[in-house]
Order: sequence, then C-alpha cells, then structure tokens
Amino acid sequence: MNLKQYNVTVRCFNPDERTSRGQIFILPVDSPDEEHAISAAMSNCIVFTTKSRLGVLIDIAFQCIDVSRRQD
Repeated sequence: MNLKQYNVTVRCFNPDERTSRGQIFILPVDSPDEEHAISAAMSNCIVFTTKSRLGVLIDIAFQCIDVSRRQD
C-alpha cells in the first residue's frame, strides 16, 4: 500500500459556545488518501483528549478544518 503524508488540522471546541474559538491541532498522518487521513486524525483526537474532569463529562466536539499534503 502506498501511503502519502498529510497534515490534518483539527479544531477542538465546546459545542455549546457559539464562537469559532477552540484549540487547533495539526496532526501529521501517513495514509493512502485524504479521507483516511482525516478519519485517523479525528480518531486520535477523540482518544487522546480529556473528556471528563472530576467525574463530570466535558462538552467537547471536533471539527476537521483542513487537510493538505506534507512536503518532504
């Protein structure tokens, strides 16, 4: 399988806030295509982001805002 290198930009934010604020992450992903790169990046964000604090769930959402090929 021929993997290509991508940078996937993801925004992590509180869905209850009606602003475009939030944390921006640029994740490097090696994947066969853009769709799989986005899927892998979103999965990693969900797995590695804190979703509760002191036993209380945190409102959190993720949005892919860009995907581009990385240059060697």
